[in-house]
Amino acid sequence: MLSHEFSLRGKILLVICAIVGLSIFYYEVVWKGFRDSMVLYNTENLQNEIKIYETQISRKNSMVRYMDEHKDEIKGEIAIYNNLANEISELGQIFANVDEINISWNEPTLTQTTVRRNVNISFRTSGYTNVTDIIEAVSNCKYRCLISNLSITGDKDRNLNTSSDIRVNMTVTFYETVDENTSLEGLTIIGERQ
Repeated sequence: MLSHEFSLRGKILLVICAIVGLSIFYYEVVWKGFRDSMVLYNTENLQNEIKIYETQISRKNSMVRYMDEHKDEIKGEIAIYNNLANEISELGQIFANVDEINISWNEPTLTQTTVRRNVNISFRTSGYTNVTDIIEAVSNCKYRCLISNLSITGDKDRNLNTSSDIRVNMTVTFYETVDENTSLEGLTIIGERQ
């Protein structure tokens, strides 16, 4: 058997090596593991995102509530079919100051004597106040219309009130009417016409 007696110097060296080894083990396994777990379970960013989404939901619910409260108010005149040029002019005035806009018109449809003309509008602007002003202007348009499928998004890291870049998508349905003297050219007729 090996029997070796360590000198004082050897014993001190072994103790120092053991301390260094335990320190490396502690740093690599315990400290790095704890630090990585703290980063993994950091909820500060998630809490900020939740606040942003809660604010967006609150704003959307407020708009929906406003629209529901005022849905029975009659606004705008129902023009005789084909009022497209006037509707385009009206929208042009409303959206004159937006940064980007995309407007696409669907084919008009006729149900009995009511013509519905859907227009899909997406635009980008700065400031939530601009968005609410534009939506209110469309809602109060000279020609009867209804806003639906409204979607408003802002900067990811900010709520809508402080967002500098807001994108809006919506569908606006303009209503027109036909009488016996109106040409039905360009209309898609839905159901029986009475």
